[in-house]
Amino acid sequence: YRVSSKPAQQPDSPSEHESEEDDGEDHEEDEDSESQESDCDETSDLGSDEDDEEDDEDSGMNRKPLPSDINQGKTIFIRNLSFDTEEEGLEEVLLQYGELKYIKICLHPDTEHSKGIAFAQFKSKEAAEKCIAAAEDESESGGIRVDGRKLNIVAAVSREDAVKLKDKKVKTHTGTRNLYLAREGLIRSGTKAAEGVPAADMAKRTRFEDLKLTKLRDINVFVSKTRLCVHNLPKFVDVKQLRKLCLKAAGGGKLVRITECRVMYDKKPERGQVLGRSLGYGFVQFQEHEHALKTLRYLNNNPDIYGNTKRPIAEFSLEDGKKLKMKEMRQQQVKVLPPPQPQAQTLFHAQTQPQAQTQPQDQNQGRQYAGFQTTPVLEHVELEDGKKRRKVLALPSHRGPKISHFHQLLKENRI
Repeated sequence: YRVSSKPAQQPDSPSEHESEEDDGEDHEEDEDSESQESDCDETSDLGSDEDDEEDDEDSGMNRKPLPSDINQGKTIFIRNLSFDTEEEGLEEVLLQYGELKYIKICLHPDTEHSKGIAFAQFKSKEAAEKCIAAAEDESESGGIRVDGRKLNIVAAVSREDAVKLKDKKVKTHTGTRNLYLAREGLIRSGTKAAEGVPAADMAKRTRFEDLKLTKLRDINVFVSKTRLCVHNLPKFVDVKQLRKLCLKAAGGGKLVRITECRVMYDKKPERGQVLGRSLGYGFVQFQEHEHALKTLRYLNNNPDIYGNTKRPIAEFSLEDGKKLKMKEMRQQQVKVLPPPQPQAQTLFHAQTQPQAQTQPQDQNQGRQYAGFQTTPVLEHVELEDGKKRRKVLALPSHRGPKISHFHQLLKENRI
């Protein structure tokens, strides 16, 4: 890697390069992706004449190789630097522990952006040990901080020791939000992976990344390990085509299980029939994380699927833990509820049996209440031939609102 170097005691102007802004949590995960051992390989480059000559050819400047003292223990390796930190600010903090010979912030070879790591060489071994001891203070107000970030400082090692440490190291991810997966499939402008990507696709990627960082500020949002979100799909891609493509990308064996596959439309489907137009993205959920990761790396930025102008943008889906818990609670409540019973129908019929009026109350308790119910009483008139017919009621004797029988008797002074 190319690094920007400046002797600590010279008041030269800081190296000019574009700063890279990123979210705090994601930057910490980015540091983890840069393994300490591989970065420590650069420590041997500090005293390598061959590598310094290559840097001179790249920069067009003739400079002397910086001294290497790996075996003397004067050089330290610094991680968790902010992308905006410059050598002057780092030097001001490290000078509290002793005099420095030089400071080097490592830059990405393609973008010339800071990688968030650096090397510094003290003039004495005691000063380096004092600095490392101060950085190991794990109290809330302890440690060494630069630009609001707590630095991780260790002693630099030689190339041979770095290779041994790299072989022994087993990387484990901690935490419940799976933030290390948020950067899977990320493509930054100016890198080799961004070569040939259309400008429209890069604009979409930038917008999706900003939206992702905004959502991840909520502690309830986490990155799913098995669910993918695939953007930039052509409008003709439906659920069957997307499922077939993902099965092929995951290997296509019998062990590959897709539990969910959806393409989003501007209208909700009815009775399995797709309505409206595709929104150009969908969700695919696998049963195993390995299959989801393999599919993401196959689909993401692949120009051979839908052409160079329509490269899929695949990433792990963001999930809201609070909403998922509410959904699970609703599903459990549905399982507990008894099956619905048919509602009792209200029947209006003539009351011919007197015992129907005196039904026990315990029989009516099991019935569902259906509102107000009436039992009409009909009057009959006996005819001359002995038959009965329904009595014809007279028309109302007055106009206007209905007058109750009680008010009628009160008006006639009969009560």
